[in-house]
Amino acid sequence: MEKLRVAVVGCGSISDIYMTNITEGKFQILELAACSDLMADRMKASAEKYGCKAMTLDEICADASIDMVINLTIPAAHYPVIKQCLEAGKHVFSEKMIAVELEQGKELVKLANEKGLYLGVAPDTFLGASVQTAKYIVDSGLIGKPVSCRASISRNYGIYGEFLTHLCKRGGGIGFDMGGYYLTALASILGPVEAVSAFTAINDPNRVNTRVGAANYGEEYVLEDANVITATMKYANGVLGTLHMNSDCILDETIGLEIYGTEGILYMGDPNKFGEPVYIKKTMSDKVEFPHTHGYAENSRGVGAAEMAWSIVKGRKNRASKEMAFHVFELMHGIIGSAESGETYHMESTFETPKALPAGYMGDGGWTRKEESALTL
Repeated sequence: MEKLRVAVVGCGSISDIYMTNITEGKFQILELAACSDLMADRMKASAEKYGCKAMTLDEICADASIDMVINLTIPAAHYPVIKQCLEAGKHVFSEKMIAVELEQGKELVKLANEKGLYLGVAPDTFLGASVQTAKYIVDSGLIGKPVSCRASISRNYGIYGEFLTHLCKRGGGIGFDMGGYYLTALASILGPVEAVSAFTAINDPNRVNTRVGAANYGEEYVLEDANVITATMKYANGVLGTLHMNSDCILDETIGLEIYGTEGILYMGDPNKFGEPVYIKKTMSDKVEFPHTHGYAENSRGVGAAEMAWSIVKGRKNRASKEMAFHVFELMHGIIGSAESGETYHMESTFETPKALPAGYMGDGGWTRKEESALTL
């Protein structure tokens, strides 16, 4: 079987699950060839742990045997890393979001198109059991015609931002960091948004690091992105939605993700996870759990890269596409722009709603035929 040789760029905390899933055979289409990080010790440790070669980004781009780069760097590095890899002729799958500035995202999509290269962007959790089952429910008409939706999350980002400092920077706030999960889950089911109107706030922007033992303990810092967001969205199919995000609340993460139809209500789980339970409620009945119709219920980060690799081999469009990723990226910028201008933002981009993965695959990907049945169609 033809495999694509991949290099992971960015050996931070999220890289372990990616490289574990690749090297332990969850995705038969991928072969881990190299890893890279600006911190040489961390890069060498990852290379030794996962049995791949430690290489600089320049070396990866110059290596003709490497087909794809999986970009796991911080948001500020997404644009330069993706651009360099595309210019070197590499397919790229990147962690969310595609870039920081809107024009950067436009440039990367254009460059990938000009080069005839695949560019996929996380989150790929929408390919997991939970969201795919939710998509099956909606597509099958089990809640009737979708009419409205709601997405809500609250958590305490101050705790995370004191050691994951990129969360305090532009492009790293709750909208760009967590919004991608919620908006992508809805986009994969409901399709593109036409317009959005929003209010945002930066509550207490001037902070002091209170994490004892941190390298920057006691230092002052400034929140650069909104930490409270409310928005209303009009989808192209007529569905009306609301978005609520608050990263200046209690640590306990509170989640809401629902689609309301004419014949029922769909309750989805945390879109940052793959196998959350899914519930439906019909008229005058209790809310009941709906069995998963799809696989990848366990932590399957990297499934978007694997599905993209199969798309390359099969010559078709990948599901975690650059078009859907850019649309969600523009939507978040549109939310910020609407709040700043006081006017409704009308979306310019659109995308083709991705087809669901084939139902019935419930395994862990250990057998190639199972993976083919799930990811190649």
